[in-house]
Amino acid sequence: MRKLLDDAISKGCDATLITSETKNTSVSFDFNRLKTIENTESLNMNLQVIKAGKLGVANSTRAEGEDELLENAMNVAEYGSAVSYGFPEPEPHANPKVFDRDVQDLNVDQMIFLGDELAGFIKSLDPSIHGSVDIQKSTTQKGISNTHGLDAHLKKTAFVISAGFEFVEGQNLLSSWDWDISTTMEYDLAKIKVKLKEDFDLGRNNVSVKPGVYDVAFTPMGFSDVITPIMACLDGRTVMRGISPLKDRLGEKIFSPSFSLIEDGTLDGGLGTQLYDNQGVVCRRTPLIENGVLSEYLLDLESAHRLGRQPIGTGSPAGASPNNLLVSPGDTPWEDLLKGMKKGIVIDQTMGAWAGNPYTGTVTGNIALGYLVVDGKKIGRVKNCMFSLNVFTHLKSNLLAMSKETKNLGKAILPYCLIEGVSIAGRDS
Repeated sequence: MRKLLDDAISKGCDATLITSETKNTSVSFDFNRLKTIENTESLNMNLQVIKAGKLGVANSTRAEGEDELLENAMNVAEYGSAVSYGFPEPEPHANPKVFDRDVQDLNVDQMIFLGDELAGFIKSLDPSIHGSVDIQKSTTQKGISNTHGLDAHLKKTAFVISAGFEFVEGQNLLSSWDWDISTTMEYDLAKIKVKLKEDFDLGRNNVSVKPGVYDVAFTPMGFSDVITPIMACLDGRTVMRGISPLKDRLGEKIFSPSFSLIEDGTLDGGLGTQLYDNQGVVCRRTPLIENGVLSEYLLDLESAHRLGRQPIGTGSPAGASPNNLLVSPGDTPWEDLLKGMKKGIVIDQTMGAWAGNPYTGTVTGNIALGYLVVDGKKIGRVKNCMFSLNVFTHLKSNLLAMSKETKNLGKAILPYCLIEGVSIAGRDS
């Protein structure tokens, strides 16, 4: 790989090369039975070159394709977009813990055993239920190097257990799923079973909800749709183009003091953790929203340069995106938040909630899986309902609490979130 970079230098290019080799094993169950066992290996090489101030990017999956890769990237650069940056000098990186030998050594028989246990449990809920289970493990070796002397490598594992069901009863279609995801062998089958059984039992009981304004508790999965517009507005490229409403507002109180949003590319156990971003900038932990105050944008090299900011390790040729996104949890257990609700809605799954113009902050969508809460207890499933809120209003003035518990959604770790004054519309179930 060093030869490729030396060749790039000899041809007048500034270059960054990223290699990724992944071994993946997956076991899947469908209709409660073992369906497939797959072993795959993949190689990807990504080369970015800057020549005469223009960027060219090329990819290859061939182990011996370096010369062609360089030629392709240079050809793209000839007609590529002009950039105002160069690739960075190497900086010392963190040493995050993201590799677990137990994941690497996990055998297929053990994976089948786990999947069979979950598939059997789902079938026990009802003989006609359609259950699906996936067990996956992967080991990835990622390398990044550039023409300024950067040369770093990171080995990372991932382990995923996901299980869910679809159930048809008359005119009622009910679906639910849950998962554990980690870079280690940490998982809790009992917790997954509790979630699926509760959704199965409660979801078969449809209850009517009158249109109005309610306290709404978003599960971490539901909450992920709420923060989607915030991430769009924090994107450095939308800020530099003047599209984002957060332009020129660094240091302002935008949200409630109990809301903090953190980007952390160095997180131990983080699925998105890496040593350097995809432009060679060292990863770090960066508060984006700190106690309600706008502290930083998501930046790549181009937007950082144009905005007069320092890059934060979230860049790629296509723009900025978080490595691991964290919303700081609160002090109250989720069960206590639930018990404190006199009458409200729990929203777990949404449909179409992030569609539309994210820069207005409005989140409107269907409640795909949600429950009516009366006197601190979920009493049944709400159907044919929509919710609507504005993140800039509701997360500033209507945020009641964040839960103590969080859930790892992959590259985001979020708590439960209780918000008052959320509009609920629809017809009776």
